[in-house]
Amino acid sequence: MRLAMAAGAEDAQGISAHWGPEPSSSGGWGSALRSAAVAGATAAVLLGGDARVALAENELAALAGDQFHSELVKPECFATSCKTQTKACAENGDCMKGLACTAKCMGDAQCTVGCFARYGNTDLDNMLQCTIEDKGCINIAIMEPGNDSPLEAPLPPKALVRATPASMQGKWYKVLGWNPNYDCFDCQRNSFGAADASRPTQGTQRAIEVGSTGVDVEVEYAMARNRIDQAPQLFQQTLHEKLQFDTTPGSRRTAHTEGKMFGLTFWENWYVIGQNKPSEPQFRFVYYTGKTLQNRYEGAFVYARTPELPKDAMPSIYKVAREAGMDPTRFCCVDNTCFDGANGPPASAPPLFTPVAEAADDDVMPARPAAAAPPSAYSLMPPGVRQFALDAAEILEDPRPASRELFGKQRQMSEVREFDANGFRVPLDVYSQR
Repeated sequence: MRLAMAAGAEDAQGISAHWGPEPSSSGGWGSALRSAAVAGATAAVLLGGDARVALAENELAALAGDQFHSELVKPECFATSCKTQTKACAENGDCMKGLACTAKCMGDAQCTVGCFARYGNTDLDNMLQCTIEDKGCINIAIMEPGNDSPLEAPLPPKALVRATPASMQGKWYKVLGWNPNYDCFDCQRNSFGAADASRPTQGTQRAIEVGSTGVDVEVEYAMARNRIDQAPQLFQQTLHEKLQFDTTPGSRRTAHTEGKMFGLTFWENWYVIGQNKPSEPQFRFVYYTGKTLQNRYEGAFVYARTPELPKDAMPSIYKVAREAGMDPTRFCCVDNTCFDGANGPPASAPPLFTPVAEAADDDVMPARPAAAAPPSAYSLMPPGVRQFALDAAEILEDPRPASRELFGKQRQMSEVREFDANGFRVPLDVYSQR
């Protein structure tokens, strides 16, 4: 499904004003993490952090300035209600770096995503969940929790097409995405089926029974992880969610779901607004709206049965997009080259969408082999000094260049020379000369 990330932060290119004002770039999920970072680092120091943690606390305190509202934070809550999570974060260098990194983003969605790509881990998720949602150590909620009702959900941009759990059975790949903050990461594969009760978090999936309204969705994703003086890696997770199809007469949406990403809950409305003709390769065009406790967001994507663009269906996909008020040439083309055929495992990077989701253990693995880098200044240092220097450099560095690099790899369809402005294939001898 979707790569639901920094919901409620800055809306990037292509989001039509037709669906309402853009969220503030300084609010929402990013500001929640900024407050969590400052308060969390302070709490970590109180619980006995080391020199690395103290360095993070000093950096964050200087950064926060007038933008940190102490009345929203209950310091004693960190040491009582969330003591276990705060202590675990204080003892985890990457958790502390993740807090420092997100604090510096000042609510910038892409910057925050970049921080999780580099430092995301279970301790950081647990810290945010406990302090922001479970125990309210940081009071930044401005919206009521829970799903929209089927009759009060936002209206879709065009009429729904019929979709059932059975029609979504099997594996789908996201090949096009609309919102660059959420929909455009590499290697996105979602598997729809009935959960195998014997293996609830990472089991095989059974066929969906006729008449079922709920679908178990297995979401595989990964993000490129590039760190100072380290070889490129991939941050991988497998999530499971429950997509509930609506049966209420007059429902505005196809289905709804609830889930967590990076420890924070979101609720989503899911609209199937397009699908293939009988003569075309299978695709589903999905629009979605959602909310967190901090803000609302929206996006769209196209599913296909194979990792590649469904070339013969692209004119129909472009037509659906324009009927929905979206410019298809500004959709990103998802890079699914990491899959070795339709069923092969990811060799590079997958997605980020979640609902009543359970994450497998964090998995960090080497990325594709790269040319050996020349020895760095850090490699010449004694081991103890080297680690301290690396910790200091990662805590103090500006996270924006790394996030710009991560998002800069996205490619819009206007850059894909194989298709014209209406989605028709361009002859090879023509686009090869473009």
